[in-house]
Order: sequence, then C-alpha cells, then structure tokens
Amino acid sequence: MKQAILALLAVGAAGFVVPFDHRAEQQISFSADIDTGKHAQDAPQAWWDAVSERDSPLSLIKSTIDGVLGSSLVDDLLSSDLRHPHDGHGHHGDPTKTVYELIKESKYTQRFAELISEYGDIKELLEDTKKNRTLFVPTDRAFEHIPKHKKPSKEFILALLKYHVVPGSYPVKRILFTHTVPTELELDSLDDHPQRLRIGVSLFGVYLNFYSKVVAANIEAKNGFIHAVDHILIPPPSAAKIIKLLPGKFSTFSLALETTGLGEDLEEAEHRGGTLFAPTNIAFKRLGPRANAFLFSERGKRFLHALLRYHVVANETLYSDAFYKEGHSDQNDGGEGEAEALTDYWHVDLPSLLDEKPIHVDFRRWKGFITILVNGGVRVAVQDGIAADGVIQVVDRVLIPPHKRHHHGDDGDDGSKDDEENISVEELKARLGPYVEDGASEGGDMSDL
Repeated sequence: MKQAILALLAVGAAGFVVPFDHRAEQQISFSADIDTGKHAQDAPQAWWDAVSERDSPLSLIKSTIDGVLGSSLVDDLLSSDLRHPHDGHGHHGDPTKTVYELIKESKYTQRFAELISEYGDIKELLEDTKKNRTLFVPTDRAFEHIPKHKKPSKEFILALLKYHVVPGSYPVKRILFTHTVPTELELDSLDDHPQRLRIGVSLFGVYLNFYSKVVAANIEAKNGFIHAVDHILIPPPSAAKIIKLLPGKFSTFSLALETTGLGEDLEEAEHRGGTLFAPTNIAFKRLGPRANAFLFSERGKRFLHALLRYHVVANETLYSDAFYKEGHSDQNDGGEGEAEALTDYWHVDLPSLLDEKPIHVDFRRWKGFITILVNGGVRVAVQDGIAADGVIQVVDRVLIPPHKRHHHGDDGDDGSKDDEENISVEELKARLGPYVEDGASEGGDMSDL
C-alpha cells in the first residue's frame, strides 16, 4: 500500500509543474470514447520549459488572454455536455435528478459512482437538494492511470472523494474566471479550512491542479453541476515534499533546505497552513556564482538559513484569490459570489519566519487574470501550487530582506531591485547579518510555527 500511496503522491506533485498543456488535444465530450494517453506524471510538458527565459509565462498569458476569451473555448466547453462528438444531439443533464443519480446512471462514470456508494457521507452530499454542489467526476478511463497496487486505506479514499466535491454552483462561465475553489476536504494542516483545487485555463482547455483536464462541462443537475475530468484528483503532499519531488525546478532550493535543516523543520513542526515562496533554480542562478558559493559554504550556512526563513510564512495561507489565517474564518472562501468579492487591487503583508519580517504582496486583477508581485518587484511566476499544508507561490527571484535600518513603518530598500542580480557577498552579509546576529538562523528553531 505504501508504494501505491507514493505513486499517487508523485502524480499530484508532478502535476504541480504543469501549468498548461501546449499540445492541442482534441476536445472530447463526456460520452465520447475518451483516451487520455500518457499517465498524469508524463502527460503535459512543463510550461516554463516551453518558453525562453525572456518570454515569461506572465507576459505570454497577457498576450493571449484576449485570444482565449475571444476564441471558441467557451462555446466548446458550454456545448460539450454529455454529447458524443458525432451524434449531433446535445444533452444538458437532467434538472430533475441529483448529481449522484446522474453519475450513477452514466455508463462513463460507473467506477467513481461505485466508490461513492461505499461512503454514505459523500453520497448524502451529492443527493442533498438543500445546497448546490459541483462535482468534478473522473471518467472510467481516468482510473487506468492509477498504479495496480493494493487498494489504499478507507481514510485516503474518503479524502480523495471529498477532494472532487466543491460547495456551491460552478458553471463553466464562473470557472473560467476563478483561480482556486474550495472543496469538501477540510484538513487539520490547514487549520480546518477546506483544501482547494487550482484552476488553469489555456487555449487547449481547463486543467485542475495542472494535470487533470476538463473533458465535459456544465452537466446540470437538480442540486448543482457536474464536470468530467480525465485524471483522478489526488490530494497533494506537503509543500516541503513537493519541493523534494521536483529537482528539475527546485534542486537548489531543496539543497538549501536540506543543508540548513529548515526543510526537516518544515516537515516535522506543527503548523496550521502556510505560504512558501519557492525560488526556482534560475532564481538562485541570478544571485551570481560568488553569492551562491558563499551561501552554500560552511561559513555562509547561517546566512543561508536566515535567507530561507524569509521565504516561509507560517499559519497564513495566501492563494491568489483566498486567504486563510489561523483562528479566523475563511476569507473569500467559496460559496456564491466568491470571485465577485475580490477587488481590482489588494495588498497583504505576511509575517515571515525571519523575525516576522514582513513580506509585502500586491495583487492586481485584469480581465479575470491575477498578477502577483512580492516586495514591489519580484514576480510570482507560477501561482497557487496546492499543498497539504498550505500553498507554494513560485518566484523568479530570491527574496532578500531589506536593510535593517528603517524606522517604524518604513522597510527601506524592499530588496526587489534588479541590482540584486549578481549581488555581492558584502551586500548579502549587510542584509542578512543583523538577523544572523540576532540568532534568527541558529539551530533551525521553528517555535514560531
């Protein structure tokens, strides 16, 4: 069973590095003969491998988002309801039947319906007519991607089923302008907040958590909507484990976490959610060879530890469109009108593990797309990497704390300027030295988690 669980975790982690699939796969309807091809961990190519360093994902999306909204994508998704692509007859579900009744009757979702029938609580949710819910149902073909090992525990399957159910109604028109949605899976590691699904839209379709494609949409039921997906949605592992599982993008960051012991602390320390700003290998490369040589030397180890702590926020989970704080009710979390509640611009200050030194985060919404800047100029290149204990926001530069010389309310240099490329060792020491001297990087203390 351990092998099966590890394989499933690998699927979820592999999907994290897959923002969009660049291959124009044919749009397939719910009732078609669905063939998804490769396994989830091999299917879509990492988006950032498909563009040059100059052609950032952010600029690429901005240049094509008008094309997405003006293309036939919306019409294709809206017209794919339970229809064979060759029969010419559409079917928009049945508003007299519940979500559970519809998937039970469909010959293409028998395996998922059978699983639900074994879990009365989930079945009850999908039969409840007092509240609307949206189900992302894996087709029977989706089950072929699961490794043939011993069946996972009932607890794991229950969590998996909950992860496919979203409170409220999410038709395609709403999904296309939504970045994350809450599910029925609530976790202690998120302070009992709901785990979320990431929604990504490209010219080639809608993907959940980067790897599971919506292959049919807007199947209307008496108590909500159904969307069919081509891969089972696996609850993701912890943020630290995801970083370990993706050396192609985070090997330097992973080595830094291991060298300083902070990675082990993140895995073992009790915390209730969190935000991890994860620099890519390219981000570390931008620091320059001398800075990297110093940070990864025995002499620079304490400075590296302080630097890493400035990338970690404990107990506050900041998604692009939702914010979980320990001990607070959900903010912008699910239900009707979630997306409408967000403004065009908003700002959040997050306390890092580096003496609670704030990380300044600015959001701007543009035609349903959200850009995120950290400390005034560091771009979040890949948003909302869903993790069991929080969220990963991938940054294209290493975050360096400002000089500790500001007065109250003034953070001085925000540490985001271009001159931090090939930063000198002396400048690094000046920025990080006060925190090292204060003991912020000694011994991997995570008492503030």
